[in-house]
Formats: sequence, C-alpha cells, structure tokens
Amino acid sequence: MKKLVSLLLVLAMALSLCGFAAADNALPELNTTDEITITFLTWDDFELTQALADKFHELHPNITVEIIQTTTGDCTATLTNLAADNNLPDVFFWLDLDPLLANPMCLDIAPYLEADEEAQTKLYSSLRRVGYVDGRRSYFMPGEFLPAVIYLDKAVFDKLNKELPPQDWTWEDMLDLIENMTDPAQGIWAYNFYMGPVTLGPVALTDNVLGEFGWDGENYHFDTGWVEMVEKQSEYARLGYQAIQGSDAYLAVVPDDMWPGESGHVAIQMDAYWTMNNIYTQPAALERGLQMVPYNAPLGEGTDEAGQFGWIDMVSISATTEHPREAYEVAKFLTWGKEGWMERANLYGTLTNEAGDKIYRLPGSLPMIEDDEVVAALSPLFPDLGYWNDWSDYLANIQNPVTFGGRTIPGFNTFIADFYHGSDYNGYVGIEAAINAGAIDPYDYTDKLNEAGRQYYTDAMKVFYSVYGE
Repeated sequence: MKKLVSLLLVLAMALSLCGFAAADNALPELNTTDEITITFLTWDDFELTQALADKFHELHPNITVEIIQTTTGDCTATLTNLAADNNLPDVFFWLDLDPLLANPMCLDIAPYLEADEEAQTKLYSSLRRVGYVDGRRSYFMPGEFLPAVIYLDKAVFDKLNKELPPQDWTWEDMLDLIENMTDPAQGIWAYNFYMGPVTLGPVALTDNVLGEFGWDGENYHFDTGWVEMVEKQSEYARLGYQAIQGSDAYLAVVPDDMWPGESGHVAIQMDAYWTMNNIYTQPAALERGLQMVPYNAPLGEGTDEAGQFGWIDMVSISATTEHPREAYEVAKFLTWGKEGWMERANLYGTLTNEAGDKIYRLPGSLPMIEDDEVVAALSPLFPDLGYWNDWSDYLANIQNPVTFGGRTIPGFNTFIADFYHGSDYNGYVGIEAAINAGAIDPYDYTDKLNEAGRQYYTDAMKVFYSVYGE
C-alpha cells in the first residue's frame, strides 16, 4: 500500500508539471510515436467494446487497447486483488465506490476533465460532478448510462379507454395514473416495479440532487421525496394497485405466474432501459399483444434541477498507469466522448452475434452528452414499434441522470445495509418493513436517517483522506 501511495503522489506531482497550467488550459497532446498498450477492464458489451477499441487503434495506430473481461459478480474482488499485486488495468469499470476509496487505486482525473472542453460543456451537468469525491479531486467519470424507464402498456390503456400522457409528464401525473388504473373486473393492476417510487421519488422530487435519497453532495434529504413515497408505496400495495407476483390475487388472473411486466395485465411497469431490447421488442412479447411505450422517470412539478434515476456505470483510471493522458483518451472514447459515440451509431446498427443475428434492436445504451449530431446519428436506429414511434420526444426528456448511491456517495452501502435495512425499528428489522407493518410513522425518522447517513459519509471520508491524503 505504501508503494501505491507513493506512486499516486508522484503521479499527482507529474500531472501538475505536464502542461495543465498552460494559459489555454488545453489537454496535453497524445503520444503519437511510442508503441503503447492500454488495458481496459469491463464486464459486458464485449463485442461493442472490442470494436470501439479497434476503431481507436485505427485512429491512433501506436496505441493498442487490450480488453480484459470480468463479471459484475467478480469485479470488486478482481480489482482489489489486482491492486494488491500492483497490476491494475489502466482503465477499469467498477461497481462499488467504497473499496476504491479504501485503496489507492484511482488517479485524480480532475486536471484532465477541467482541461477538456467537451467534458465541461457536453456532459450532462449532473454527470460532470460525479467523481469529485472531496469537491476538488475527481477519481471517476461516467462510463455507461441506461436510464430507468417507465413503460406504459398502450394496449392496457386502450382497454381502459385512457389516453397516454405526453412524454414531458410530471411525477404527479404518474401518481395519478397509479391511483386510477387498477380494474379488478378486467384483471388489470395499475403498476409493477423493479425500481419503485421509494427509489425514484427522492431523486425526482428534490432540487439540486446528486444521489439517492436527495443526496446533495454533503447531506441526505429524507424529508423530501422519500418520506412521502415510502408511505405511498406501502399504501399502493395495501390497496391492491401493485401486481404482486405469486399472490393469490395475481395467480387468480395469471395462473402461470408470469412476470407481471410481460403479462399484459399491468398498465405501468417501472423498469430499466435494457428491457426494451431484451423483452419488449422481442417477438414473444409482441405476439402476446404488449404495446410498451417508454417514458423517462418524470420530474416533480415545480422542482429545479431534480433528477432522473438511471443505471450509470463508472470508470476510473489506475493510479499506477504509465500513460495517464492516453488512458484518459481511451476511457473517454470507449465511454462518453462524442467521437466514440459517432462510432457507436455505426456499431449498434451492424453488430451481430455468432449466429448472425443483430445484437441490438435499438441502441444498447444512451449518450451521456448533449449533442444534436449524436442524437441525429442514433435516431434512425430506434425501431418503429407500429403502435408508437416518438423516440425524439423520449430522448429530449432525459435530464440530470442520477444513479445508485453506492456508486457516488462514500459510505452509502454500509449506511443502507447496517442502518436503513439492518437496524431495529419498533421490533422490525429494516425501516421499510416497519412502515409496511404500520409499526412506525416514517415522518418520525427523517432527521434520524439524515443524521445517520451523514455520519456514515463522514466515516467513509476519513478512510478516503487517510489513503489519498488531504
């Protein structure tokens, strides 16, 4: 560990001397003569990633990008072991923030981000700030973005003689639908969820939000969004608005206990972007009559800089890389940069698997930058579903993506596991279990949750400072 800390300090000093203090604050030039290999660790989209790596090599013939494959289950342990062996990849995706803060794995890339005009002007504003752990040093940047998607089944809406809302709907519009779309006589439930109101609501209803439960960079806000939504989510289940797989009521309508989201008996499915590619555009779902229309998670009325929840995988550059400038350029090209996304537009439309079938029925992830040329290049790749084809409005309503707290908030996972889900609340383990049982009033606990969350954050930052320095 001492060796890694020393290397980190040396790299930090080197960065301050390699041209970032220039008057124009421009990125240093890439090395264009030495033969360089940059290793890149990822856990999915291997065909796409390799094709992007090949394109980068074509553009920069002296730089070879070597893809290292892992899995989501093995990623954290793999990185920890590689760090212990002083053998980290130059660039790597990761899932859990705290292990990175407890080991000196990551390079401070703030000098690169702040000298990169594209990073400062194109990235979604919420994503420009994700890696700034202490407010001044940045140890990661967005690597892949897959938004939470609220699917509305047009076939169910038609059956109930209901109009679909516009794409720029509000959080209040969605709640109104949840509260008015259940029809037991027709075997229809209002909604089912993967990520429900308790997760999406605190982000959608809190101003200047950066993370789960209203996190603003220093504090949680359980009194905004969470307290209302944890109560409503419990109430919706109790009132029968939620389709609960395996329940007697559900089995009476869907005897084979099919997942509610593809049963045709749910008006609203709160889910993930990849479900459109993997399920809703597949022949089986279409033959069953599903007509799922994608919507972005809506924002609360009157909010300013509220967020929309999504899966955002993060990417870091190793503190021990011998080629930090080139590693940054590789990481950018293979993740959020415009040049790489223009190449992705070609690949999403042409990549096939070993059987010769197209891998992507629509782009496999969405851009993390605001750029009309990227949107124009991607737009032809979105399918006309027959019953709906308003992808331009869908894409126009992505704002301030916010992801899981464990990827952006120090101490979050321990706070949630130990305090939120693991503590005793009036005889029940976990605060949501106690609320669902009617054993506590959530309004009595907002201050306690805010204070506890802040303490876990403070403790994690002490570890961070001990490893990375003040």
